[in-house]
Amino acid sequence: MLRELHIRNFALIEQLELSFYSGFSVLTGETGAGKSIIIDALGLLIGGRASSEMIRTGADSAEVEGSFLVPHIIRPQLGQWGVEVDDELIISREIYRNGRNKCRLNGRLATVGQLSEIGPYLVEIVGQHDSQNLMNPQSHLSLLDAFGGVEHMNLVRQTEELYQQWHEIRAEKNRLQRDERERNRRIDLLKYQIEEIEMAQLQQGEEEALSNESRRLANMDRIRQSAQMAFAILNENVGNQESVMRQLNIGEAELLKASGLDETLEPLVRMYSDSVLAMEEVSRELRDYIEGLPDDPERLNEIQTRLDLIENLKRKYGANIDEILQYSVQAQSELEDLENSKVRFDQLEEESAVLNEQWMKEAKRLSVSRREIAEALEKRIEAELADLNMTNTQFVVSFMELEEIPQRQGLEAVEFMIAPNLGEDLKPLAKIASGGELSRLMLAVKAILVEADQTPTVIFDEIDAGIGGRTALNLAQKLRSLSENCQVLCVTHLPVIASYGTNHYSVQKKTMDKRTTVEVDKLSPETRIAELTRMLGGTSDETTTSEHAKELLRRAYGS
Repeated sequence: MLRELHIRNFALIEQLELSFYSGFSVLTGETGAGKSIIIDALGLLIGGRASSEMIRTGADSAEVEGSFLVPHIIRPQLGQWGVEVDDELIISREIYRNGRNKCRLNGRLATVGQLSEIGPYLVEIVGQHDSQNLMNPQSHLSLLDAFGGVEHMNLVRQTEELYQQWHEIRAEKNRLQRDERERNRRIDLLKYQIEEIEMAQLQQGEEEALSNESRRLANMDRIRQSAQMAFAILNENVGNQESVMRQLNIGEAELLKASGLDETLEPLVRMYSDSVLAMEEVSRELRDYIEGLPDDPERLNEIQTRLDLIENLKRKYGANIDEILQYSVQAQSELEDLENSKVRFDQLEEESAVLNEQWMKEAKRLSVSRREIAEALEKRIEAELADLNMTNTQFVVSFMELEEIPQRQGLEAVEFMIAPNLGEDLKPLAKIASGGELSRLMLAVKAILVEADQTPTVIFDEIDAGIGGRTALNLAQKLRSLSENCQVLCVTHLPVIASYGTNHYSVQKKTMDKRTTVEVDKLSPETRIAELTRMLGGTSDETTTSEHAKELLRRAYGS
């Protein structure tokens, strides 16, 4: 239930605070006074579309805030969003000239989508466009289903879910068929790429090793020359002098002789001898190194060819050998998927057949349920219309069978048919109903669906178009009766309907300091008589019209 509404800088409203109560409340005022502005502001709180044009001239932003009693049905969803609630839910929405929006649920930032999700469980706004929806046969099936209650709606959801699963499978099948040529091209390409990489027989770390070997071979002459020179210095005579190794050996022999005469030389002899051994080892290693140097002039070409091959693969498949090998693994996986698509297509065929059978079973159950509900709805609508002075109206839900393939809506479409007068044939609602008849039919439908939906607050925005006389009285009684099940707010121009409200709000447009603003007053019994007098076309000093207003209130409240 809507308890409080705060509006700031919205359209013509500068600042407005309203308290609402249970029962039947009416909002009245001159045409253009701003009644619909209040409804539009409330619409923002349930996810309505916002525009910077809604902001009051001279202001940078507008704000709407509402307080609602929390229906149990939305508590789990609020909990999932992290919104803490007791009995009260405060929804606020700010709109800015730059197009930004800020939404909050009990102070926690929210999205417009979240407001739209919980909005239908808080408030339903019924206006002239809703009556126009009745003119659209596409909306009739959803109205019929809404009357069916929880068990029926479960059937609707199951049928829709099975259709959705079947539809997704069909889409995948179509994609597989449509992409057959592209699939074959892709298979050929992947096979070529995989074969190219496999034939290269790449090894991890190979490129670095080849690069090092290439660098070594490219400098082989210089390496060989340096190694041979070092070996020659150690082992060959230079001029009249012995080789370095020969001279070291001679020096060792001399030190051994001297150490026999002076024991203090023994540590030095050992050090010298170790050095000689080390140099002999260096000499042998140099000899072996020189002998082991490659002498294959083609090896460098082989290495460069291999490096060129790796570089070519890198340009195609990755920055290094690891990435190339990883690409090969991924390509192999994709190839297997593509080659298995025929198997997948056959699987989809089987799944599609199973879902088709399941959908048909549920759709037939749904059809039976819809026809039972249609009979009940016809009786209820005709009874409601009789209360609204359309006693002889015949109302029928017409079924049209559809092709027996999975469809979201099931096996049938429906259209509401009506014969407002005795002796007339049933005709489509869209082709026969007048504005007043549509308004009454809309109210009849909403009166029935409110019980099914259990929406806590229903707002009727000028649905009394084309209605007057006894019908207006019946409409007023119907609205008050409806308010026994939910909170009802009605924007009206009819004094009879206004007189039946348990709470009466007067909407007025005022000018101050060359600015226009909208104000709303909750009327006392005395001011209410004055407002009804105005609605009757009189002024406060006209006794007859004033008495008529008092009489309307006495009739409405039986006093």
